[in-house]
Amino acid sequence: MIKRRAIIAFLALSMVAVMSSGVLYAYFNDTETSSGNSFTAGTIDLTVDAQNPWASTEFTAENLVPGSTGFKTMLLTNAGNSPGTLSGRLTNINNGPGSTSEPEALLGTDSGELGSSMMITVWVDSNSNGLVDGTETTAYSGTVNSATTSWNLGSLAGGATSKVSIKYLIPTSVGNEIQGDICTFSIEYTLTQT
Repeated sequence: MIKRRAIIAFLALSMVAVMSSGVLYAYFNDTETSSGNSFTAGTIDLTVDAQNPWASTEFTAENLVPGSTGFKTMLLTNAGNSPGTLSGRLTNINNGPGSTSEPEALLGTDSGELGSSMMITVWVDSNSNGLVDGTETTAYSGTVNSATTSWNLGSLAGGATSKVSIKYLIPTSVGNEIQGDICTFSIEYTLTQT
């Protein structure tokens, strides 16, 4: 008897399950599809003086003496379509004694002191006149040897340009310790997505 009731209960539950599953499929429905969707990545592509890759040498100054000064303005362009933050620094700084003259030899060891004596100033030079003026702000001012930390040169929108100047100066207080010295370096600019 209990067995029979269990079988009847099982059959009743099975019928309810079958009937209710049929009801689930009786609701109205409608499906819409949007096709042709896509994602496209933006670009950041930095050019310097219309070069990509940047291959020119910006500074080749010879026969420098205390009081020597000069500057170079470079045009940096975001040839991409996404905005970025522009930064720069010097890399691969090497100081050498070059040719040691008799006045420098009298000072003792010649280890190449030009990079620790020469000052540079870096700024966004909106009018390209070689002076920090108007609303222009200095991004870096110090010795060549210390210019390895990143300089913040501001934002650069897609398709926008920025004029960055680097001015060098050998102070008149520098003496014979730099005679004949050679300082070589690389300039590195980086555009980072914002």
